Amino acid sequence: MKDLHEVKNLDELLIYLNTLYPKYIDFDLKRIKKLLRKFNNPEKKISNIIHVAGTNGKGSTIAFINSIAKVYGLKVNTYISPHLINFNERIRLNGEKINNKLLFNTLFEVAKKNNGNKITFFEITTVACFLIFSKFPSDLCLIETGLGGRLDATNVLPSKKISAITKIGYDHEDFLGNDLKKITLEKCGIIKKNTPVVIGYQNKKGVKDIIIKNAIKKQSKIISLYKIPKNWKLGLDGIHQYENATIAVTALKQYFFDIDTKTIKKGLEKVSWDGRIQKINQGKLISKRENLTLIDGAHNLDGALALSNHLKTLKPQKWTLIIGMLKNKNAEGFLKILRSQIDKVFTIPINDQNLIYKASEFKKITTKLKIKSHNYENLENAIENVSKNDALLITGSLYLVGEFLKKN
Repeated sequence: MKDLHEVKNLDELLIYLNTLYPKYIDFDLKRIKKLLRKFNNPEKKISNIIHVAGTNGKGSTIAFINSIAKVYGLKVNTYISPHLINFNERIRLNGEKINNKLLFNTLFEVAKKNNGNKITFFEITTVACFLIFSKFPSDLCLIETGLGGRLDATNVLPSKKISAITKIGYDHEDFLGNDLKKITLEKCGIIKKNTPVVIGYQNKKGVKDIIIKNAIKKQSKIISLYKIPKNWKLGLDGIHQYENATIAVTALKQYFFDIDTKTIKKGLEKVSWDGRIQKINQGKLISKRENLTLIDGAHNLDGALALSNHLKTLKPQKWTLIIGMLKNKNAEGFLKILRSQIDKVFTIPINDQNLIYKASEFKKITTKLKIKSHNYENLENAIENVSKNDALLITGSLYLVGEFLKKN
């Protein structure tokens, strides 16, 4: 890899930043705090923050908040992860993806000040984000945790208006472990003393009680949820999105209490969020198809359950499933949830990812579950072999969904 002074463009710079630490994730806030001090702590200059943690629904919740706030006339900055097609999606200023010039210049400035010290990719890019947000203030700043909460790089924020916790379950067990109580306590780490907290619907036993106890301990007011009527139209498909919309509206009304129902309904209806139960009607990859094509970034068991529940609301039919998954995900459990709705499974690798399920590993799983399956070498070949009259679902990884959107 090139040294920093040899870097000429954004792609090269992002590659360089990925080489600064041997691990993708290493929970320790010392590195990011040290680098932030070199910039006179820009995180302390960001105001009006809603901080969102959880296992599923963080991105959708932020999308709902952003959409309603936009209708209300607010200037909103957002920080999310991961991205689907390009890194610029992660940092948005007033709803617009950050431009390449500002992103490159800021990342380069941060990398230069870091001076080659060991720091994870997410940590150093979070520093860049906070630096940008401190220079481009907004009426509202939406921050999504990367992973966990207590030791997540975003949790260096000293103050916020509201903490919001979406549904908590099992994911990233290789980093967070498989003890649900410990996972929940990590997510609760974003709750700050005397800061109101919104607790989303929880379907795992004991999770809500842990969050409530943590909030009480920190003297943080628990905000009663604003119920979204089921007959309200949402811009995102899936029954589970009413849960995310509830969190979004509750958080906004706590902060901007005079937002009226008309504004809320319009914002909920106008929201869009790529890769979340998204219908694809056109594009070069599916130009010959005559039945429904859905893509969804679900990659854990709760995500599979939400996806399955949505499929039940559609015209009854069996689906051809194209799937690629990272090795740290529960592929067998995922497919087991969707098994009754699947006609056949086409398994594929995911571009630019090393730790993925191999064809032989998928074959063992599909044989065990008695699902017809075939492996293809890439996404294009898999789609070509789906009958144009079959309903098609592409899922299992946000990376795979991003690859589809980029190629389509």
